[in-house]
Amino acid sequence: MGRKVALGMAFVGIAIASVVLVGGQVGGGGFLWWGNREPIYIYGDDGFTIENGVLSGCGTASDPYIIEGWRIDGPDADYGIYIDHTTKHFVIRDCIIERTRLAGITFNTVVNGRVESTQIGLSDTAIHLLNSERNAFERNVIAESRVGVILAADSRDNLFVRNSFLDNGLNMHDPQGRNLWCCADGGNYWSDHDAPDLDCDGILDVPYYAANDRRPLASPPIEWTRVAPAGVTYAGSQVAPDGSLVVTSETPISLSAIDPGSGLAAIYYAIDRGEWILYTEPIKLTGPDGPRKVSYYGVDHLGNAERPQMISLLLDNHPPITDLVIGQPKHDDGERVWVTSASEFTLNLVQRSTYGQTETFYRIDGRGWQRYAKPFKLTGVDGPRQITYYSRNASGVTEPMQSRIVYKDDVAPSTRGGQTAPSIGVTIGSARTTESVPQPTPVPAPAPAPDPAPQPVVEPEPTPEPATDPEPIAVPDPTPEPVIASEPAIEPTPDVEPVVEPEPTPDVEPKVQTPSETVAPAPETPVVTTTDAEGTTPTDEQAEGDAEADAEADTDDGAEATHDEDAPV
Repeated sequence: MGRKVALGMAFVGIAIASVVLVGGQVGGGGFLWWGNREPIYIYGDDGFTIENGVLSGCGTASDPYIIEGWRIDGPDADYGIYIDHTTKHFVIRDCIIERTRLAGITFNTVVNGRVESTQIGLSDTAIHLLNSERNAFERNVIAESRVGVILAADSRDNLFVRNSFLDNGLNMHDPQGRNLWCCADGGNYWSDHDAPDLDCDGILDVPYYAANDRRPLASPPIEWTRVAPAGVTYAGSQVAPDGSLVVTSETPISLSAIDPGSGLAAIYYAIDRGEWILYTEPIKLTGPDGPRKVSYYGVDHLGNAERPQMISLLLDNHPPITDLVIGQPKHDDGERVWVTSASEFTLNLVQRSTYGQTETFYRIDGRGWQRYAKPFKLTGVDGPRQITYYSRNASGVTEPMQSRIVYKDDVAPSTRGGQTAPSIGVTIGSARTTESVPQPTPVPAPAPAPDPAPQPVVEPEPTPEPATDPEPIAVPDPTPEPVIASEPAIEPTPDVEPVVEPEPTPDVEPKVQTPSETVAPAPETPVVTTTDAEGTTPTDEQAEGDAEADAEADTDDGAEATHDEDAPV
């Protein structure tokens, strides 16, 4: 009876981008009416009633209660279907349960339940079992939830096979491991399990160890056919934070209905609670960005009118566009952009929605995201640095992430040149050498030439040429140099006659001639020098002075003068 009453009404579905939302099938079961209804709460076996969505059955194993064909989209509800303390047999099938705050389906102390061909997703937890056992979940889509399945509080002997686990934060949590995740025909499909199927039998060769699924499936046994808006595709979710579907003025909104009784006569709709309009073609929203409400209902040929339904939409015709501006100092060499730690980076919104606040986010070198509030600078190491950024409207419309690589350089240039090794330079003339070198006693001879030969060169001109010996320069005498012996006297040179001085006084010491006072004689006349007892060689004038001094001494003192015949020449 309840089944006939349910089918006696015409249900209108709404489709975004011409996707018909009625008359379809989720997993091959009955009709999917897509009529939104309130969440279902069943407490005890007496709660299986028509008001709670039960369409048929009496609760036995051969004739279980059937909850079928409902769409429960509950952004304001904690649960989609909540069943508590029951033992009757029941089946939930061909339903769509999305966007609940806590869990799509929750069993608390439940046995003999079965869920099949149902889509549960976009919730905190898709399926949550507490102290429940001997329940079966087969051919369901469990998708895009923080946790796919939680089995807690001594839940055991529950069977999960041929389900599609798609893009959940954590696919399952079975801490006690007392439940079954595969059978002889196979296990489940896990979107995060990457393993080969070398024998192409549809069973992956590596088990899914997290669930102890020894026979994971290679492909999803059932696809997720959830409704999604079309039009321009944006990066990120197309569901606004408040649960509204985001559309643009180019997104067609189609309404369709089915009535298995007398047939559909008409569909009416209203925008933002305005007047009712006969639906004849897809609707497109116009006006400023912001929230919109579309109400609709269907009427059959007997005048039976459906209770008006409403869907929340958010119009956003201005997806965000962000531009990165690099301040000075900056250098672009055609291939790279060079900056320093003093360069400022500014993120400007070129386009944003007229509704709500658009936020911009950025990160540096793949680190954590930061909300952009003011220009920032790069710190840290020099070299290539990556800046990634995007903006998001209040509607949730998000631009694709953009990335820019710049090259940070805080090192000043270094100028390099050749370095000359230290050396000692010798200058001929009045200049001094670069290092202090002991100098010979100066003589009135010319400066030495750079010729390494130590022999003096005597030229026929009156002015002699400079000597080349770097050592102290000897007087250019053609005669051999006298040999200074350690004895008080030396033998004269055989080919030079000694000069006998007149009566020298032996006790008068002759004046010692220093080398600096030696006068070089003319080269034509050989000079014969003598050496006194002290080894000093006097000059001629000194010798004559000494002789006169000796003669005067003999005259005054009456002493006998002795001529030193042995004095060397």
